[in-house]
Amino acid sequence: MTPYSPCTSTSTVYVIIPTLCARLTSLTMDVQKIFTLTANAQIWPRSLNDQLGAQPGDIYLVVQDFGSLSSKIGFDFINGYTWLERFYTVYDTANHRVGFATTPFTSATTN
Repeated sequence: MTPYSPCTSTSTVYVIIPTLCARLTSLTMDVQKIFTLTANAQIWPRSLNDQLGAQPGDIYLVVQDFGSLSSKIGFDFINGYTWLERFYTVYDTANHRVGFATTPFTSATTN
């Protein structure tokens, strides 16, 4: 197995080997304020692997590279499931704004 590889031939979810998982560092994003996802927040919760049709012991990354797609359509990342678990998110559609705040789980090192 390569250090990371697609979990299926049609999937864009990547599995990572444990030795590389242990070397993951926090991911910092600057969205008019600094927000950080711990290394474990970048990993799909292993207790939900069955929802992906994945092996129970495998480790899947939720942070991925859009490759050339990001430059073509004008976005670089999507803050999804794990972001919403770690940060409060408020959508102010009337004023075309979004706000973020930390939660008790923002800096959690558990998965």
